[in-house]
Amino acid sequence: MIIVISPALMAGGVDAGRVKGKNLKNDGKLAIFSYHTGEFVELTYRVGKSYDPKAIEAIEMVMRSRGDDRTHPIDRGVIEIMDHLQDHFGAETIEVISGYRSPKYNETLRLEGRGAASESLHMKGLAVDLHIDEVSERAVFDRVKELGLGGAGYYPRYAFVHADVGPRRVWEEAAPKKRVLVGTENNPNAAWTALTDRDLYRPGDTASVKISNNEYRKLRFSKNVWYERFRKGGWKERKNLLKEGKRVTLDVGESVDYAWKIPADQGLGKYRLVFFTSKDFKVPPVYSNEFYIRVQ
Repeated sequence: MIIVISPALMAGGVDAGRVKGKNLKNDGKLAIFSYHTGEFVELTYRVGKSYDPKAIEAIEMVMRSRGDDRTHPIDRGVIEIMDHLQDHFGAETIEVISGYRSPKYNETLRLEGRGAASESLHMKGLAVDLHIDEVSERAVFDRVKELGLGGAGYYPRYAFVHADVGPRRVWEEAAPKKRVLVGTENNPNAAWTALTDRDLYRPGDTASVKISNNEYRKLRFSKNVWYERFRKGGWKERKNLLKEGKRVTLDVGESVDYAWKIPADQGLGKYRLVFFTSKDFKVPPVYSNEFYIRVQ
């Protein structure tokens, strides 16, 4: 779902656009994607010192609690920090992993050993867990720390950063020992897997992909390759990289390699490669795992 909201303003307080007395460089405009619901909103929530109540309501809706869909006021400081991070990094979208959490849902996470604090600031609308496709989590974490407006947490295993407007404190989760593949669960063709050699590339790098036959019989593979880029809540940008490539026959467990030389001017963000195994497109395509093109 995509929502675009134009401002219908109400007067804000003297601290509108400020967090704990500190002016943040931002423009009052925000694009938010909810990782868990798939919702996307793009809006102007503030002009000068005036907030738009409908835009704030839309932000609170997309940041609602999982499980019971309860909403709660989101602290203006949290919204201003998200806006600042989007503008500071020139990001297209802020991806929200967790916004408000109802006490019931927070307790569920805690009992599952998911690291939720019993007195989590998420339950008060004072915190957000977020991700930016174009920028490394380390860079976002460092920026949140530099702001010094509350808590900053780094979760490399799940690729997100925590920011809140509570007491100032900093923490880091240990990096995973094994590679965490993202997006492979969305592959529509279980007969094949397509795995990139890395999760992170820079413009100008070469992404190498191994495409493997998972079936119990020989399969023919037609290399017709697209890339798709995730933008504003969906896989909306795509380009054909190889059309009607040479067909190959692979036995059970065999693989074939494909390499994409990433252009130096390629846009930053989250990508996946799409391989069509038949010329007539009747057979479901094969999605690679998701990966990032970043400079930071």
